[in-house]
Amino acid sequence: MEDQCMVMCGEWVCGNEGKWDFVLDKRQMGRLVPLYEGMGLSELQGNVFREFGVEEDLFVAALSYWPPTSLELATWIRTPPVLLTSNGGIRYFLQHMRVNVAMNLFVGFERRSKQNEDYVDDS
Repeated sequence: MEDQCMVMCGEWVCGNEGKWDFVLDKRQMGRLVPLYEGMGLSELQGNVFREFGVEEDLFVAALSYWPPTSLELATWIRTPPVLLTSNGGIRYFLQHMRVNVAMNLFVGFERRSKQNEDYVDDS
C-alpha cells in the first residue's frame, strides 16, 4: 500500500541550550512524496529530488524526521532529529508514520563537493 508523506525543506539548527528547531526554506513549499513498504533510501531521495525540482547530480539530500516521543523518560532530555541513512531507517520511519500519521519528513539540500571531480589519478 502506498502512502503520501509531507516533506518540508530547510535545515535543522541546534541552539545553545540544546534545543533543536527546523528552519523552513521560505522559498520552497512542502511537497507530498509517495512512500511505501519496501521502498529504499535511494528511491525515496530520487522522489524528493523530482518533487522539489532539484538536480540529483549537483546536490545531496539529507532526509530526517522528528521522533514522535521527543522526551526521554529517564533523563527528560529532548531527542534530536533522526537522519535517514539506510533502508532500515526508512522502515523504522514507516512504522512510526503508521501510528502517528501526522509525522513529516524534512529535507536539506547541500551542493555536492567538487573536490572529488577535480582529482586526477596519474598512477
